[in-house]
Amino acid sequence: MKTNQLTRMVLLLLIGLTSLSAVHLTQVKKIKVGNSPTYAALSPDGRLLFVANFASDEISVIDTATLRTIKKFYGGHEPVGIAITPDADKIFVTNLAGGLIKVIDAKTYEVKDDIKVGDTPSNITISPIGGQAFVTNYGRGRIGRIDFIDTSTHRILGEVEVGVRPLASVVSELGDRLYVVCGGSNDLYIIDISQRRVIETLPVGQGPDALAFSPDGNTLYISNSGTHDVSIVDLIDLKEIRREKVGSKPFSIAVNQDGFIFVVESEDKTLSLFSPDFEKITTVKVGNRPIDVKLSPDERFAYVTVEQDNRVFVFEITDDTPDR
Repeated sequence: MKTNQLTRMVLLLLIGLTSLSAVHLTQVKKIKVGNSPTYAALSPDGRLLFVANFASDEISVIDTATLRTIKKFYGGHEPVGIAITPDADKIFVTNLAGGLIKVIDAKTYEVKDDIKVGDTPSNITISPIGGQAFVTNYGRGRIGRIDFIDTSTHRILGEVEVGVRPLASVVSELGDRLYVVCGGSNDLYIIDISQRRVIETLPVGQGPDALAFSPDGNTLYISNSGTHDVSIVDLIDLKEIRREKVGSKPFSIAVNQDGFIFVVESEDKTLSLFSPDFEKITTVKVGNRPIDVKLSPDERFAYVTVEQDNRVFVFEITDDTPDR
């Protein structure tokens, strides 16, 4: 009996290794965009990719079917963060220097409104259920803040103080919790959205710059550029359970529905793919200073903005594991 169990374990291990080795990232295109592309956002249907170009004050629009830039429009002074409402009606863009949020019509690409927020708005997230946008602000001094914006009226609903240098946030699927990483104070803030208050603060690695949920929403992965690792946070028990080493200066992270983890390693100029248990599957080279990674809705493609090359690198995700 013990021999049979051991044989079964070995077979399962071999199957797992075969499966991992059969997943590939293949570069299919380098798309020219504006100067110094930072963050990107996909339209809800995945047909368009919008890229904020920091140095040229514009947004590039990429047709994901043809993989070509089809339009550029004004995004305000020093656009960085970008997000689209779930109904695909509006685009919200942070302007780093001006302390503004540009509200742009997603059909005409005309600016509909300017919203004055904190001094240095770095990024923006919109609730998956709609209604509210959340802006991470560096602020002044040693306190950052989150601005809450009504996406219909464009009014600021309130603000919450967080740690130093908040750069990224994600919203729970139900729209009740906001998770914010602060790269200057090395912590994760958990905010109750309805009450607009911090309910928990957790220490993570040094320089947390991005975060993403596991498919079931019970785990949070946080890329720490200062310690070159990923913090894995249990959202049920609200604690960091471990850290996994990755490449040098991981700046952004994405997770697909099968739990595979994509990490942009900025200093190494690479995109790495890890299994759900954090076994490295593959690493591919990208250009100089990759910033953001987005996965297509069907999870067949990964889009990486590359700041110093003024390009978006496109990778096809394939799995040639034979059916069993």
